[in-house]
Amino acid sequence: MNSRTLARYVKVLKTLSKKSEISEKSKSRLEKEAKVRELSELLMKYRTLCIIDLNNMPTQQFKELKRLLSNYGVVRVVKNSLLARALEDLKLRNYEEVIKYLSGSNAILLTNLNAFEIFRICERLKSKRYARPGDIATSEVVIPSGPTNIPPGPSLSMFGKLKISTQVREGFIWIAKDVTVAKPGDKISNELASLLRKLDIKVIDVGLKIKLIYDEGLVFTKPEELRLDITSFKNDLLSSVRRAIDLATALAIPLPEVIPSVLSKAYNNALVLSAEAGIISRENIHYVLSRAISKAVTLASIISTKTPELGITIKPQAEQPTKPSESKPVEASKESTEVSKEEKKEVSEEELAEGLSSLFG
Repeated sequence: MNSRTLARYVKVLKTLSKKSEISEKSKSRLEKEAKVRELSELLMKYRTLCIIDLNNMPTQQFKELKRLLSNYGVVRVVKNSLLARALEDLKLRNYEEVIKYLSGSNAILLTNLNAFEIFRICERLKSKRYARPGDIATSEVVIPSGPTNIPPGPSLSMFGKLKISTQVREGFIWIAKDVTVAKPGDKISNELASLLRKLDIKVIDVGLKIKLIYDEGLVFTKPEELRLDITSFKNDLLSSVRRAIDLATALAIPLPEVIPSVLSKAYNNALVLSAEAGIISRENIHYVLSRAISKAVTLASIISTKTPELGITIKPQAEQPTKPSESKPVEASKESTEVSKEEKKEVSEEELAEGLSSLFG
């Protein structure tokens, strides 16, 4: 083969190589455009975008959490450049703020839940991983009693160093009883981390680290601000409802929720007013008598302390007087409507004097 023919072959190979490179670049460009178009469609379909930081996230734990997150929307691991292009193409409100946080390794969750719901879900979802030396225990670490798959040998000294009682049975180490080897906040030692791995015990909580939540134009870059105290909120709401009902009752506003309280208050006020005015009826007689006895007992108690020579003794009362407002308002019961003949009789002055005499001994 002469030099001219060789040069021709080289030229053809270069031409084919360039065409191949162009073809690969074109294919790559088309793939990127398709991914950007798909992201744009997802961004338009869902109201909320949550960016999750994958830095220092173990792959196995993320797979578990991804499976759980998929129940609430679409979870993808995306390139920052492609997501940025999709946001720029759509020109969503405040999209520039989202692009600022597109760095490092990220996953996205697209969902129709609002930002507060997403934060609550992500905060609740946890996975476990093996402890590493130097880790801080996130919860109490307990090694349960029972058999292990560890044969006796050098490992026995590790159990002894961690003050774990053991026995050797059937050729394996048995743990005699449950042992708490670490409490929340304790640092995991080399020996403990190694033993926990051998026992296949995962103790370190792994959660989702939210970098940003974009909810219909609102950008939340500090997810902890989305934490809600549901119990406190519920108590505040109930307290507000009670105060509103009390105010409506005081103003006698005729609402279905307020009318029973208004009628109750009016009924009790009428009983007290009639008793104070000296009007005796079957509905208030019990309150009138109880109130009179209470005042008499109080007066007798004062007199007995100031003039003990009178020898006044106070007999214990079976029940204390109760204001109508402190009891539940009810319609006249059988006891109040069926008044005995004794209650209908008028009390003479002699009977009153005899009653006071017995009261003061």
